[in-house]
Amino acid sequence: MLSTLILLGIFLLVSLYIITKTLKERLIPNPHLPPGSLGWPLIGETLNYLGTCLAGRPDWFLRDRMEKHDPQVFKTSLFGETLAVFCGPAGNKFLFSNENKLVNLWWPRSVKKLLKSSLVNVAGDEAKRIRRILLTFLDPDALKRYIERMDLVTQHHISILWEGMLPDNLLEKKS
Repeated sequence: MLSTLILLGIFLLVSLYIITKTLKERLIPNPHLPPGSLGWPLIGETLNYLGTCLAGRPDWFLRDRMEKHDPQVFKTSLFGETLAVFCGPAGNKFLFSNENKLVNLWWPRSVKKLLKSSLVNVAGDEAKRIRRILLTFLDPDALKRYIERMDLVTQHHISILWEGMLPDNLLEKKS
């Protein structure tokens, strides 16, 4: 009996916390946040987003929010996190020109779990160091050195795996 009361009390406290937090976010919006909707408590607009992704059109989700709220920036809640979504060239310029100054790279816990330790997940000084290393391999002179090798590998791959796979009518049109 006592353990049931304790569990019920914990459940009620957690429920009260979630309801209070949700109501506070929705009824008293932060004036520093952009316009937008947070959707349902806990799940936010995740189901709407996943629906458009399954339909093969995630851009519908973005366009709909841009029309409803603001074409430059809007807030939403996806995968349990409140997000600000920047749209268009001005928003992207702001984000990329102010990285590690006014804006810090951040990924939701769900994305971090999925991607674990990949380049996408790296932020801060570590990201700068990795970018510098990658840029030495991808500068124009390095690409000139690699292009011949890339061409040979591509030709070999096509001759081994794709030779004879094209329909005859496409081969005739090429000649």
